Amino acid sequence: MNTFMVALLLGLWSGVAMVLNLTGLGVRTALLSGVIAGLCVGDVALGFQIGAQCLLLSVGYYTYGGATTPDYVTGSMFGVVVAKATGSFDVGLTVAIALSLLMTQMDILGRASTTVFQHLADGALAKNDIKMMEVWTVAGTLPWILSRLVPTFIGCLLVDQVAAITSFATSIQWVSNGLAVVGKGLPAVGFALLLSYMDIKKYWPFMIIGYVMYAYMGVGTLGLALVGAAAGMLYVGTTNGGAE
Repeated sequence: MNTFMVALLLGLWSGVAMVLNLTGLGVRTALLSGVIAGLCVGDVALGFQIGAQCLLLSVGYYTYGGATTPDYVTGSMFGVVVAKATGSFDVGLTVAIALSLLMTQMDILGRASTTVFQHLADGALAKNDIKMMEVWTVAGTLPWILSRLVPTFIGCLLVDQVAAITSFATSIQWVSNGLAVVGKGLPAVGFALLLSYMDIKKYWPFMIIGYVMYAYMGVGTLGLALVGAAAGMLYVGTTNGGAE
């Protein structure tokens, strides 16, 4: 698929997914967006890898009270495209994180722009013009769409320039080594955030069991998730049964 089509499809997905997310469907995730980007560039495995890393990094972030957080969803798509263009997973992940932070500015712009449409809707309602009130309310989704669609589309169109710059940078050994260290170390930050939200003092046996299964028995992530879900259900069932 050529660069323009990749940019167009990912731009459309980014904008539409943003609105769907506002409806409560929750389809706008770093993992799903990474996989979609992987499909567009012809490397689904790479999409899973970058998307999963970005999803892990986003753990613990939420827009409480309308707060702006790094947009790891958009970042995951950029990361996949750049990683495919440069042939470097570490470069892709580093670019994904940098652009996730940069996208906070577009999030602020999108949120602020919606107030214009809200005031217009309020004005129409004050005149008892229900039709225009509905029109302005729906039009209020445009800033949300454009705040993701435009940067994703333009960024993916310019991926060749990004690839050239990153290829030159990674040709310098100390830069390449630095990116490799950063790329491998960042997932640890996501795990640290996840552990900080868990009651380790109470549930430490589950953590030890999971660690032993992964480190010494070679159980993969999916296997750990299934065992964890089963153990969680047994624990909740036993606890509830005891309470009754």
